[in-house]
Amino acid sequence: MKILMYKFAFSFALLLNTAIFVLFFDEYVYLLDDILIPVLFLLFLIDSIIIIVPKLNKDTFSGKYLKKFFREYPLYNINKVKNLKKREDQVAFLIFLIYFSGITTIGLLYIYNDWFELKYLYLVFLFINLSDYICILLWCPFQHLFLKNKCCNTCRISNWDRLMKFTLLLFIPNFYTISIFLMGLIVFLSWEYSRNTSPEFFYSTSNENLRCTNCDLPCNSKKE
Repeated sequence: MKILMYKFAFSFALLLNTAIFVLFFDEYVYLLDDILIPVLFLLFLIDSIIIIVPKLNKDTFSGKYLKKFFREYPLYNINKVKNLKKREDQVAFLIFLIYFSGITTIGLLYIYNDWFELKYLYLVFLFINLSDYICILLWCPFQHLFLKNKCCNTCRISNWDRLMKFTLLLFIPNFYTISIFLMGLIVFLSWEYSRNTSPEFFYSTSNENLRCTNCDLPCNSKKE
Protein backbone atom coordinates (compact mmCIF):
# COMPACT_ATOMS: atom_id res chain seq x y z
CA MET A 1 0.00 0.00 0.00
CA LYS A 2 2.91 2.36 0.64
CA ILE A 3 3.98 1.99 -2.98
CA LEU A 4 0.49 3.00 -4.12
CA MET A 5 0.65 6.08 -1.91
CA TYR A 6 4.02 7.01 -3.40
CA LYS A 7 2.64 6.56 -6.91
CA PHE A 8 -0.38 8.69 -6.02
CA ALA A 9 1.83 11.47 -4.62
CA PHE A 10 4.18 11.33 -7.60
CA SER A 11 1.27 11.40 -10.09
CA PHE A 12 -0.26 14.40 -8.31
CA ALA A 13 3.07 16.25 -8.29
CA LEU A 14 3.60 15.44 -11.96
CA LEU A 15 0.18 16.77 -12.94
CA LEU A 16 0.56 19.89 -10.78
CA ASN A 17 4.01 20.78 -12.09
CA THR A 18 3.00 20.16 -15.70
CA ALA A 19 -0.06 22.38 -15.22
CA ILE A 20 2.19 25.15 -13.87
CA PHE A 21 4.44 24.84 -16.92
CA VAL A 22 1.46 24.90 -19.29
CA LEU A 23 -0.28 27.85 -17.64
CA PHE A 24 2.61 30.09 -16.60
CA PHE A 25 5.73 29.07 -18.53
CA ASP A 26 4.41 28.39 -21.98
CA GLU A 27 7.79 29.09 -23.61
CA TYR A 28 9.19 25.96 -21.94
CA VAL A 29 6.40 23.60 -22.93
CA TYR A 30 8.73 21.98 -25.48
CA LEU A 31 10.43 20.32 -22.50
CA LEU A 32 7.39 18.09 -22.14
CA ASP A 33 8.42 16.31 -25.33
CA ASP A 34 12.11 16.22 -24.48
CA ILE A 35 11.86 15.17 -20.84
CA LEU A 36 8.36 14.14 -19.75
CA ILE A 37 7.64 11.45 -22.34
CA PRO A 38 11.00 9.60 -21.95
CA VAL A 39 10.64 9.67 -18.15
CA LEU A 40 7.06 8.38 -18.33
CA PHE A 41 8.15 5.71 -20.80
CA LEU A 42 10.75 4.37 -18.36
CA LEU A 43 8.40 4.45 -15.36
CA PHE A 44 5.46 2.84 -17.16
CA LEU A 45 7.69 0.24 -18.82
CA ILE A 46 9.00 -0.90 -15.44
CA ASP A 47 5.49 -0.79 -13.96
CA SER A 48 4.08 -2.97 -16.76
CA ILE A 49 6.91 -5.50 -16.55
CA ILE A 50 6.22 -5.90 -12.82
CA ILE A 51 2.62 -6.82 -13.64
CA ILE A 52 3.53 -9.27 -16.42
CA VAL A 53 6.37 -11.16 -14.72
CA PRO A 54 4.85 -13.47 -12.04
CA LYS A 55 7.84 -13.35 -9.69
CA LEU A 56 7.70 -9.55 -9.60
CA ASN A 57 3.95 -9.12 -9.13
CA LYS A 58 3.20 -8.97 -5.40
CA ASP A 59 -0.31 -7.46 -5.36
CA THR A 60 -3.47 -9.55 -5.38
CA PHE A 61 -5.61 -6.94 -7.14
CA SER A 62 -3.27 -6.82 -10.15
CA GLY A 63 -1.93 -10.36 -9.91
CA LYS A 64 -5.02 -12.47 -9.40
CA TYR A 65 -4.95 -13.43 -13.07
CA LEU A 66 -1.80 -15.43 -12.23
CA LYS A 67 -1.97 -18.98 -10.90
CA LYS A 68 0.26 -18.18 -7.91
CA PHE A 69 -2.53 -16.02 -6.41
CA PHE A 70 -5.15 -18.77 -6.65
CA ARG A 71 -6.08 -20.77 -3.56
CA GLU A 72 -9.09 -22.92 -4.32
CA TYR A 73 -12.10 -22.47 -2.09
CA PRO A 74 -13.40 -25.94 -1.10
CA LEU A 75 -16.35 -27.22 -3.12
CA TYR A 76 -16.99 -23.97 -4.96
CA ASN A 77 -19.81 -23.91 -7.51
CA ILE A 78 -18.36 -23.58 -11.01
CA ASN A 79 -21.76 -22.67 -12.43
CA LYS A 80 -22.00 -19.74 -10.04
CA VAL A 81 -18.58 -18.58 -11.18
CA LYS A 82 -19.64 -18.80 -14.82
CA ASN A 83 -22.80 -16.81 -14.12
CA LEU A 84 -20.81 -14.12 -12.30
CA LYS A 85 -18.36 -13.97 -15.18
CA LYS A 86 -21.14 -13.61 -17.74
CA ARG A 87 -22.74 -10.71 -15.86
CA GLU A 88 -19.46 -8.92 -15.27
CA ASP A 89 -18.35 -9.38 -18.86
CA GLN A 90 -21.50 -7.64 -20.06
CA VAL A 91 -20.90 -4.69 -17.73
CA ALA A 92 -17.21 -4.58 -18.66
CA PHE A 93 -18.10 -4.40 -22.35
CA LEU A 94 -20.33 -1.40 -21.61
CA ILE A 95 -17.50 0.28 -19.68
CA PHE A 96 -15.13 -0.42 -22.56
CA LEU A 97 -17.46 1.23 -25.08
CA ILE A 98 -18.14 4.30 -22.93
CA TYR A 99 -14.57 4.88 -21.82
CA PHE A 100 -12.77 4.35 -25.10
CA SER A 101 -15.40 6.35 -26.97
CA GLY A 102 -14.49 9.21 -24.63
CA ILE A 103 -10.76 8.72 -25.23
CA THR A 104 -11.34 8.67 -29.00
CA THR A 105 -13.36 11.89 -28.77
CA ILE A 106 -10.55 13.62 -26.86
CA GLY A 107 -7.99 12.42 -29.40
CA LEU A 108 -10.05 13.64 -32.35
CA LEU A 109 -10.48 17.02 -30.66
CA TYR A 110 -6.71 17.28 -30.50
CA ILE A 111 -6.25 16.28 -34.14
CA TYR A 112 -8.95 18.46 -35.68
CA ASN A 113 -9.02 21.53 -33.43
CA ASP A 114 -6.14 24.01 -33.32
CA TRP A 115 -7.16 25.32 -29.89
CA PHE A 116 -6.63 21.85 -28.36
CA GLU A 117 -2.87 21.99 -28.26
CA LEU A 118 -0.50 19.16 -27.40
CA LYS A 119 0.15 20.60 -23.96
CA TYR A 120 -3.52 20.13 -23.06
CA LEU A 121 -3.41 16.53 -24.23
CA TYR A 122 -0.53 15.96 -21.82
CA LEU A 123 -2.61 17.43 -19.00
CA VAL A 124 -5.53 15.13 -19.82
CA PHE A 125 -3.20 12.13 -19.87
CA LEU A 126 -1.63 13.02 -16.52
CA PHE A 127 -5.09 13.60 -15.03
CA ILE A 128 -6.17 10.12 -16.20
CA ASN A 129 -2.99 8.70 -14.67
CA LEU A 130 -3.75 10.37 -11.34
CA SER A 131 -7.37 9.20 -11.53
CA ASP A 132 -6.13 5.61 -11.65
CA TYR A 133 -4.74 5.95 -8.12
CA ILE A 134 -7.77 7.93 -6.95
CA CYS A 135 -9.89 4.94 -7.99
CA ILE A 136 -7.73 2.58 -5.95
CA LEU A 137 -7.23 4.71 -2.84
CA LEU A 138 -10.28 6.98 -2.58
CA TRP A 139 -13.32 6.38 -4.77
CA CYS A 140 -13.91 4.40 -7.95
CA PRO A 141 -16.84 5.19 -10.29
CA PHE A 142 -16.43 1.86 -12.07
CA GLN A 143 -16.91 0.03 -8.79
CA HIS A 144 -19.82 2.03 -7.41
CA LEU A 145 -21.72 2.84 -10.59
CA PHE A 146 -21.15 -0.22 -12.76
CA LEU A 147 -19.49 -3.34 -11.40
CA LYS A 148 -20.64 -3.18 -7.74
CA ASN A 149 -17.61 -5.18 -6.62
CA LYS A 150 -16.60 -4.94 -2.97
CA CYS A 151 -12.98 -3.81 -3.53
CA CYS A 152 -10.03 -3.74 -5.93
CA ASN A 153 -9.17 -7.36 -5.17
CA THR A 154 -12.41 -8.49 -6.82
CA CYS A 155 -12.48 -5.86 -9.58
CA ARG A 156 -13.27 -7.14 -13.08
CA ILE A 157 -11.09 -4.53 -14.79
CA SER A 158 -8.13 -4.08 -12.42
CA ASN A 159 -5.52 -4.53 -15.12
CA TRP A 160 -7.29 -2.45 -17.73
CA ASP A 161 -5.77 0.68 -16.21
CA ARG A 162 -2.61 0.75 -18.31
CA LEU A 163 -4.51 0.36 -21.57
CA MET A 164 -6.99 3.00 -20.38
CA LYS A 165 -4.13 5.43 -19.77
CA PHE A 166 -1.83 4.65 -22.66
CA THR A 167 -4.41 4.62 -25.47
CA LEU A 168 -4.58 8.42 -25.43
CA LEU A 169 -0.86 8.55 -26.27
CA LEU A 170 -1.50 6.93 -29.65
CA PHE A 171 -2.64 10.36 -30.84
CA ILE A 172 0.97 11.55 -30.44
CA PRO A 173 2.73 8.55 -32.00
CA ASN A 174 6.45 8.06 -31.47
CA PHE A 175 8.72 5.29 -30.25
CA TYR A 176 7.96 5.96 -26.57
CA THR A 177 4.18 6.31 -26.78
CA ILE A 178 3.66 3.32 -29.07
CA SER A 179 5.96 1.15 -26.93
CA ILE A 180 4.15 1.81 -23.66
CA PHE A 181 0.78 1.41 -25.39
CA LEU A 182 1.89 -2.05 -26.53
CA MET A 183 2.93 -2.87 -22.96
CA GLY A 184 -0.51 -1.84 -21.74
CA LEU A 185 -2.08 -3.96 -24.46
CA ILE A 186 -0.03 -7.00 -23.42
CA VAL A 187 -1.17 -6.57 -19.80
CA PHE A 188 -4.79 -6.22 -20.95
CA LEU A 189 -4.68 -9.29 -23.23
CA SER A 190 -2.95 -11.41 -20.57
CA TRP A 191 -5.68 -10.44 -18.11
CA GLU A 192 -8.54 -11.22 -20.51
CA TYR A 193 -6.98 -14.52 -21.60
CA SER A 194 -6.72 -15.64 -17.97
CA ARG A 195 -10.33 -14.59 -17.28
CA ASN A 196 -11.55 -16.76 -20.13
CA THR A 197 -9.39 -19.79 -19.42
CA SER A 198 -9.39 -19.65 -15.59
CA PRO A 199 -12.39 -17.61 -14.36
CA GLU A 200 -12.12 -19.25 -10.94
CA PHE A 201 -9.05 -17.09 -10.26
CA PHE A 202 -11.20 -13.94 -10.15
CA TYR A 203 -13.96 -14.59 -7.60
CA SER A 204 -14.03 -14.90 -3.84
CA THR A 205 -16.53 -17.75 -4.19
CA SER A 206 -13.77 -19.85 -5.78
CA ASN A 207 -10.51 -18.18 -4.72
CA GLU A 208 -9.84 -17.98 -0.99
CA ASN A 209 -7.19 -15.30 -1.49
CA LEU A 210 -9.92 -12.89 -2.59
CA ARG A 211 -12.04 -13.33 0.51
CA CYS A 212 -12.09 -10.53 3.08
CA THR A 213 -10.40 -12.67 5.71
CA ASN A 214 -7.33 -12.97 3.46
CA CYS A 215 -7.40 -9.46 2.02
CA ASP A 216 -4.12 -7.55 1.69
CA LEU A 217 -5.81 -4.16 1.29
CA PRO A 218 -6.80 -1.85 4.18
CA CYS A 219 -10.52 -2.12 4.88
CA ASN A 220 -12.76 -1.47 7.87
CA SER A 221 -15.21 -4.28 7.16
CA LYS A 222 -14.71 -8.01 7.07
CA LYS A 223 -17.84 -9.46 5.51
CA GLU A 224 -16.66 -13.00 4.82
